[in-house]
Amino acid sequence: MYSDVNHSDMAGSPSLPTVSTSLAKEPSAVSVSRSVAVPEKGIEKTALLHDLPEEITLEIFRFLGLRDIVSLQRVSTHLNRFIKNEHVLEKTWYRRFSLPHQCQLKKSLPIEDKEQLRNWLRPFTKDQALVESLINQRKTVYFPALFHFAKARLMSQYERYNVDAEAVIAHEDKVNSATFSPDGSHLVTVSDDATAIIYGQGTNGSWAKKGVIFHQDAVRSAIFSDGRHVVTKSDDGTVKIYGQVDGTWEEKLTIYHDDVVRSALFSVDGRHLVTASKDNTAKICVQGDDGSWEEKFTISHDDWVHFAAFSADSRHLVTASFDNIARIYGQEVDGSWIKKITIFHDQRITSVTFSADSRRVVTASNDGTVKIYGQKTDGSWKEETIISHDDCINSATFSADGRHLVTASKDNRAKICGVKDDGSWGEEAIISHNCYVDSAAFSPNGSHVVTTSYDNTAKIYGKKDDGSWEEKRTICHGRGVISATFSPDDRHLVTAGFDGKAKIYGLKTDGSWVEKAIISHEASLKTAIFSADGRLVVITSKDGTAKIYGQDINGLWVEKAFVAHRGLAKSTALSPNGHHLVSPFSYNNLRIYKLSMNH
Repeated sequence: MYSDVNHSDMAGSPSLPTVSTSLAKEPSAVSVSRSVAVPEKGIEKTALLHDLPEEITLEIFRFLGLRDIVSLQRVSTHLNRFIKNEHVLEKTWYRRFSLPHQCQLKKSLPIEDKEQLRNWLRPFTKDQALVESLINQRKTVYFPALFHFAKARLMSQYERYNVDAEAVIAHEDKVNSATFSPDGSHLVTVSDDATAIIYGQGTNGSWAKKGVIFHQDAVRSAIFSDGRHVVTKSDDGTVKIYGQVDGTWEEKLTIYHDDVVRSALFSVDGRHLVTASKDNTAKICVQGDDGSWEEKFTISHDDWVHFAAFSADSRHLVTASFDNIARIYGQEVDGSWIKKITIFHDQRITSVTFSADSRRVVTASNDGTVKIYGQKTDGSWKEETIISHDDCINSATFSADGRHLVTASKDNRAKICGVKDDGSWGEEAIISHNCYVDSAAFSPNGSHVVTTSYDNTAKIYGKKDDGSWEEKRTICHGRGVISATFSPDDRHLVTAGFDGKAKIYGLKTDGSWVEKAIISHEASLKTAIFSADGRLVVITSKDGTAKIYGQDINGLWVEKAFVAHRGLAKSTALSPNGHHLVSPFSYNNLRIYKLSMNH
């Protein structure tokens, strides 16, 4: 059930499976700031590529886009064979993702488990020779690219997906959330019935209950680390860490607070956990070499600690409190944690975030200021700049490289700032709306920014070659825009609105953004998010439905699956590998659905 699908510019932002059709329409492109002209079939200049050593040819291909490579496949048998043998298309597609996201895709693959890999592919093809050929290459460095590319191509060949219920998860009260582990092999649900339930997938693909975590009051959230640990937080003031031992889940540690816990997060390395509570404290817990967990350090504030998180390198920690203070802590060689600096604001801090390289921290406050602090070579932290707005700041977010920042404010503006060669920060663009800016975020590669506002619009800005920013597109909804999310490969954007519509936009080779599809619901949307590989979009609505959209063989976005649900839409989730969907079918029960193809 979809409407207003845009059939124009099919080659503008292709999905993998379309490379053999629509891409041929544009035989030239600009890639990595270089203009590449692809010769037509029969032109003798192609012999130059034939004569080059293979390693040089591969290096040339690194600067080409998918369209260019597909065009070269048609030029000669030699190039066609070379591209296939070296998996050039697969590698080129994989390089579209940022390095952190490539790691995420790699971690989602059970490379050591051949049977699980077979179970992942069997729903999408009857070609067992193809399945075995892929699995036999699982030890190669390019296997994640090869596997995800092949699976996307197989899935695009089907107009509809089967949605088959595989398991029922029953709670006795309202379900608050459902979360998959990073590899998609486990699922944890939490409920007002004071329990969290862990389900796991067996080697035969079936789902079974693996453990129940009990609290004394409603459980608000549960988060996996590396798939072997999960943490739950409850209104009873406790946080519980459970670990997987020989297939069973056992309690590792209970952390006690004197009031409700606001957050509980693992470090990236999975060896640390930090909690934040209304009892004015944050607690750091550490996993020992023997697998046990223990509390190591308590951080005190003069008011609620509403957030605490680790840096990407797991060596630093930042807390934010209702006392208008943020603090940065660093871990010493002996494992102890030392306060590095205190950041003061005049009003409540609304967000605090590390840059991806762990070298900077940004705080945003209701006092209308954003403060950036950076770590110096001697390990100390110093204020680098203050960005001012005329009203409360809703968010402040770094780009992936940490060299740009975008703010969103209730003064109806967003600001893009960048760091200069001398280390100072300068304002590069102001994005204006007619109502307060709810959110602002960079695309994964940092080349675009999207803002959302209650003026019923989302705006896309793009960075030009000279470093300036310009508006690329204004996306209009009938009511306020709830969210706007870039796909992991930077090629698409999906917006969700209170008007019950989701809109998908695609990036063309000339840098413009074009509408690809409008998905309509009968009530306000709750979420619209991409799958980990960017080939699917999952939309949930207050009308009790969830829709999965994907690109077909021609690159058009069409409805692939439909699920009717009840209860909270936030307990609807898609597994990282895109094979399973969990959705509530009543107030306190959920179903795990398997997505498969009509063979």
